[in-house]
This record gives sequence, C-alpha cells and structure tokens, in this order.
Amino acid sequence: MNQLDMQGRHAVVTGGASGLGLAIVQRLLHSGARVTVWDYDQKGMDKAVADLRQQWPSSSIESVQVNLTQHAQAVSYTHLTLPTILLV
Repeated sequence: MNQLDMQGRHAVVTGGASGLGLAIVQRLLHSGARVTVWDYDQKGMDKAVADLRQQWPSSSIESVQVNLTQHAQAVSYTHLTLPTILLV
C-alpha cells in the first residue's frame, strides 16, 4: 500500500466504526494522521477504537458519539473537534 503524508494532520471520519469508514481510519492512521472517529454506534465505536489503539499504540485516536441526522449535534461536535485538516 502506498502511504500518504498525513503527519501533523487531523482527520474526522464519520461512520468510522465499521465498513468503509473504518478502512479510511486505518489508512489515515497508517499514513500518520491523528484521527477522531464519529459514529452513532457507541458500542461498535468503542470496540473499533480499542482495536485501532492496539494496532497503532502511539497514534492519537479519539471518538465521539454523534447522530449526524441531528443538525445541532453535528454543528456542536464540529466546533468541539476543530481545528481539523480533513473531514471525511
């Protein structure tokens, strides 16, 4: 796998606890990014983040439970996680 230069960058990945979102998180971590996972499924996100922290123990991995169908939540958590370089 080729590596992107994501050193010093912070990505927020929506739906990052499973599927394509999780694959994106893994790629970003592999490339050196700090990652904040946003997902509605707290239990699934907790498991995914625990697994990610085992694989990338020195990386910055945060998680936020957010329901993106609720506009106020999306706005509120956007302000909490700023500044970010990349929103996926």
